Amino acid sequence: MNSTRSAEILAAARTAFAYLSVTDAPPQTAVEAIMGFGTFDLTLPVFCGKAFFRYGAKKIIFTGGIGAGTADLGKPEADAWAEAALAAHPTLRREQLILENRSTNTAENIHFTAALLEREHSGFQLGTGLHHAVIVASPSRLRRVKLTLQHLQPRLRATRALPRVDFDREFAEHERRGIPYFAHLCGELDRIVSYPARGWIAEEALPSDIAEAHAVLRAALTKAHGA
Repeated sequence: MNSTRSAEILAAARTAFAYLSVTDAPPQTAVEAIMGFGTFDLTLPVFCGKAFFRYGAKKIIFTGGIGAGTADLGKPEADAWAEAALAAHPTLRREQLILENRSTNTAENIHFTAALLEREHSGFQLGTGLHHAVIVASPSRLRRVKLTLQHLQPRLRATRALPRVDFDREFAEHERRGIPYFAHLCGELDRIVSYPARGWIAEEALPSDIAEAHAVLRAALTKAHGA
């Protein structure tokens, strides 16, 4: 692959990353909960703890079982995130956390969390007692998490938040775990395009520059696999 083509693919990946990891304006009023969607990055639950205190939330909800790329945590994502948040924030109490630790994908994260809240936390259901949540997920997944919530829980206001993110760090961490990052980013864009027709997420058309980046990544992957 020549250097010009390599630079084009890298630029497309950076463009995709910037789009997928967009956050919303910080809430100006208190929110009911911080919702953390598990992944291997244990800096994110620490950030959730900071957001909990910053936004005056009542609860932190961590959701995630043992998923792709997180087996090395040695436990469900929600449990690992709880441990990381409690260790980083001594004034955070265990009873302020709600853990859903069986789900293995985004739809299950939301369905299982909704069922848990209805079963064990009366008056704090998604979209009723819990009207507004700050949501935290891996940068590449954050946009799809919000689109899934918009489809499955339209009465819940979800505000996306992240600590400062860095493409090079995300690339290195994924590649170290054997997750090819360009393919991963392309797959996230594939899902945003195809999942609405399957009834899985809210529809959102890709902006033209993102559609172009998607095409570059898809073509590179197709060529790499000899298709």
